[in-house]
Amino acid sequence: MDKTTVLLTTEGTYPCYSGGVSVWCDYLVRYLCDIEYHIFAITHAPSQQARFACPPNVTSCVLHPMWGTEEPGAHDTNFSEVHERKLRTDRTTLLRGFLPHFKACLRELFNSDLDPELLAQSLFSLHQYFWKHDYANSMRSRLAWEAFLEAAALSGWRLNLEEATHCMRWVQRYLSLLAVDFPRVDLVHSSMAGLAGIPGMLCKLGQGSAYVLTEHGIHMRELYLNLSRSQYSSRCRRFLVGFHRAITRMNYHYADVVTCLGDFNRQWQVRFGADPGKIRVVSNGIDPSSFRPRPSPKRSRPTVLTMARIFPLKGIDVLIRAAAEVRDRVPEVRFRVLGEIVDQAYFDECLRLVEEFHLGDHVSFGVTSDSANAYAEADVYCLPSRSEGLPYAVIEAMMSGCPVVAAEVGNVPDLLGGTGLTVTPNDSREMAAALMRLLSGPTAEELRRSLAHQALERARRHFTINQFAEQFEGIYDELADAPSYAVLSRTAG
Repeated sequence: MDKTTVLLTTEGTYPCYSGGVSVWCDYLVRYLCDIEYHIFAITHAPSQQARFACPPNVTSCVLHPMWGTEEPGAHDTNFSEVHERKLRTDRTTLLRGFLPHFKACLRELFNSDLDPELLAQSLFSLHQYFWKHDYANSMRSRLAWEAFLEAAALSGWRLNLEEATHCMRWVQRYLSLLAVDFPRVDLVHSSMAGLAGIPGMLCKLGQGSAYVLTEHGIHMRELYLNLSRSQYSSRCRRFLVGFHRAITRMNYHYADVVTCLGDFNRQWQVRFGADPGKIRVVSNGIDPSSFRPRPSPKRSRPTVLTMARIFPLKGIDVLIRAAAEVRDRVPEVRFRVLGEIVDQAYFDECLRLVEEFHLGDHVSFGVTSDSANAYAEADVYCLPSRSEGLPYAVIEAMMSGCPVVAAEVGNVPDLLGGTGLTVTPNDSREMAAALMRLLSGPTAEELRRSLAHQALERARRHFTINQFAEQFEGIYDELADAPSYAVLSRTAG
């Protein structure tokens, strides 16, 4: 029997970046070792290198830089093929083969009441066009620019020149996925509802591949949160929201199965257009042999641990404000924040807060290659995030016997199930009060011990890697046996 082949698509995560989604991808490909995987990873720049070593069942791994290249589009190293595509891309082919489909795509992207099938058909037709014609020459042509301005004007958008340039540049870079020649596979598994889902639609229409879409956080919800801090004009932000909403709705429409991490995610998916009948809950899981209670080293200072990449959604600024209040009650307390810096400006903001509150001897930043030992060295694990799916760090802390204080975001309350203390997001005072319950007073040690025991039992029952792998293996088997849904072929056009 031939192996099932899966194209796993990622965006800003595996195998080039740390974080929970990357851990999820790594677990998926390692524990489903009978599956033949191809990895397609959208990265920020061509300088990005893989951090995760792919296991033997990963047949290929393609990194697709979205920015930092001279030209947008697929980065083919075969010069003769690139040259031939450029020669074939003249005004006649642009007018006949490119422009009608590009205009149809723009109509849907600017349409608040879009038809996901019309958007998909236009994108797939462009995908076919780019098999033989040059992406950069087409997308940077005067005809493409004029079509963009026309579509914006017809939709009532009053973009100035700077705004139109920003928006068109995003379109040029984001749609570069249409110029990629994806491998023939039984199934596409996207780790995100955004750009990483486009190959799922393309392979479904072109090859008849099944399509699984997994969301950890909710793409659209987190986009709203991120854009609230951006410096773009309101019209540019509106365009980005509209573009990603269109892509997300299209992905939900074409996915055969949409998985989420809990009921919180499920409600948001339905709100953004997912069919409730397609949605299945598949929890994250970890290996109990890697994360387990360990003898705690003797330490002179009570320690609060946070494991998180440093960017605004992780709420490190909230943690620092809470740390200042805890320090006033527990002067010897120490806060360790372990994770890579994703947003330098935000990290600088956090450092200014540390200086403002005179916390230099109480808050430290760093990274670790031994997270299991970090939990053993902590008295409390704290999650201050503004948004989460089902964070691995909390599961790891639970499995390690480390009591948890967490912001009540995403599926975290369901994950803890009463075995940790939850607080209102963005409320540093409430977070400080919860931390002090576990660090100070006559019942603190007993409460820590009780919560740690309950959390460990819950994690072992519900969040193991075997449960996680079995559920996805079942979904793959189910879809691999389903009939093909291809409606277009490579010979079309």
